[in-house]
Amino acid sequence: METQDKTYNESEWFATWFDSPYYHMLYRHRNEDEAILALTNLQHLLKLPEGATVLDLGCGQGRHSRTLHNLGYSVVGIDLSPASIAFARELATPGQRFEVQDMRSFEDPVRFDAVFNLFTSFGYFNSNAENRNVLLRIAAHLKEDGLLVLDYLNAHPLLDHQEQKQTIHVDHVVFHTTKSRQDNAIVKEIEVNDMGQVYRFSESVQLLTREDLALLLSQTGFEVVDIFGNYDLQPYQPDVSERCLIIARKS
Repeated sequence: METQDKTYNESEWFATWFDSPYYHMLYRHRNEDEAILALTNLQHLLKLPEGATVLDLGCGQGRHSRTLHNLGYSVVGIDLSPASIAFARELATPGQRFEVQDMRSFEDPVRFDAVFNLFTSFGYFNSNAENRNVLLRIAAHLKEDGLLVLDYLNAHPLLDHQEQKQTIHVDHVVFHTTKSRQDNAIVKEIEVNDMGQVYRFSESVQLLTREDLALLLSQTGFEVVDIFGNYDLQPYQPDVSERCLIIARKS
């Protein structure tokens, strides 16, 4: 069987990986039920006004957007991936709108009651200047006293991360992944074998701690209101929490 090796060398890894069908295959366990749990808990906490307009920034195929809409909000979803936005649009109903834009430079006429940046859709970039650009764009699109929900990985347990290898079978596709710490990032190298066709992708997420995120937020016009450690909204504990889920208010 012929093996074709295709390595994607674009300077920004997410431009190809998120637009690949293999991304959605590898992470298909991230389902609507998980989105419903997280966002229902957040709805009770945030107490947004009835019919609030919210932005799902880094919306992917729209699973969080659909849940937010079902909870009674008017939703705009923005993502860099044309394929993901096309999928989200196919399932959209009135009160949902999806746009292909870069979170570092997005523009929209709406000013939102809240912005949701979920499931570590942040910290993909090479510098804190780009992280600040994202937060400044969010602040510019929030109403006064609007809320940001920044759902990030918990970096603390990963600071001493050792290399991990894993093989995952999804239907006829085999994924070989290697996850390691490189400088101040967690990098996952992904080799995809699809019936002899071999593709390589990578992921890189900055190891931004709670303190790093709080500093970035304070530098871009936000005040941290709460920090939780998981989608059940339990207290954040640096050594053991699954997530670093920050609620911040535009100040």
